[in-house]
Amino acid sequence: MTAALGAVLLAGCGRATETTSGGSVTTPASTWASRPAAAATNPVWPSNFPDPQILPDGDGWVAIATNGNGMNVQTLVSDDLTSWTQGSDAMPELASWTTPGKVWAPEVHRFGDRWVMYYTTTAPDPSIQCIGLAVADDPKGPYRDTGSTPLVCEQDQGGSIDASPFVAADGTAYLYWKNDGNAVGVDTWISVQRLSADGMRLEGEAKRLIRQDLPWEGHLVEAPFVWERDGVFHLFYSANDYGSDRYAVGHATASSPTGPFTKDAEPVLTSTDVAAGPGHCALFDKDGRVLMVYHAWAPDAVGSEVPGRTMWLSEVTFDGTQVSVTPAQSRLPAGL
Repeated sequence: MTAALGAVLLAGCGRATETTSGGSVTTPASTWASRPAAAATNPVWPSNFPDPQILPDGDGWVAIATNGNGMNVQTLVSDDLTSWTQGSDAMPELASWTTPGKVWAPEVHRFGDRWVMYYTTTAPDPSIQCIGLAVADDPKGPYRDTGSTPLVCEQDQGGSIDASPFVAADGTAYLYWKNDGNAVGVDTWISVQRLSADGMRLEGEAKRLIRQDLPWEGHLVEAPFVWERDGVFHLFYSANDYGSDRYAVGHATASSPTGPFTKDAEPVLTSTDVAAGPGHCALFDKDGRVLMVYHAWAPDAVGSEVPGRTMWLSEVTFDGTQVSVTPAQSRLPAGL
């Protein structure tokens, strides 16, 4: 659900006032012929690529996503954000404490000269989803989790998923996540806990921030991602059923990374006639503009394995505590 895009992922983008945070479907491996940038349209990747995040990689970009196409952590690479090609598995070997089949919602932040990935996978006993941590020297991987246990695993709350790292302008690091309460019939909460300076350990106590309490949110909130702008902390999150056109992106604000957060009454990104159930977003900086990457279904194939949840881009603008997100549309944000 993080970091700075520039010298450091989701920690600053050349402006001290802005910092970025932060079920699987398998489809056959696919390729996408490059298109001229002027003709590029959403979705920027037309095959299954759920829970995406886009990271800077030298002069180009790498996108990571939930397992699929025979990979534990899918990757795509691009020079221009509009034409993408499939990369290799960013995490070809799993930790000793988990098993293949479910590796969800990876999110990465650069700490010093290492890239740290927080991801969701299955714990051995009980068999619930928990959060692991893996490290690489390159944003494309390979990431390795050498730990013997998960980083976060709320057994009595259904498990823990959708981890999202964030580093504030003052340098303090945090991890946000969701308890998988909808799996066991309890409330879902977005929680936060401080991270060590190297991103490798949790410190202090976890704090619950928001739960599902608005009509549009249905039975869950999930997929947190925090962005700092002019002293305001913007929490983007998803809610409702991911396999439906009711899934959408919500927004809340606070004056501190640990809240309290005040929600907008309505979502800031919803279904359109070309994209159904947009959600699980991440933000990044591109030449001073803030872009949002997220997945969405084709309106005539909601819940279908083909094409699955494809990768989309929108632009985000800020005005104090207010945000505006361009609707999911075929035309890409101007200037990409």
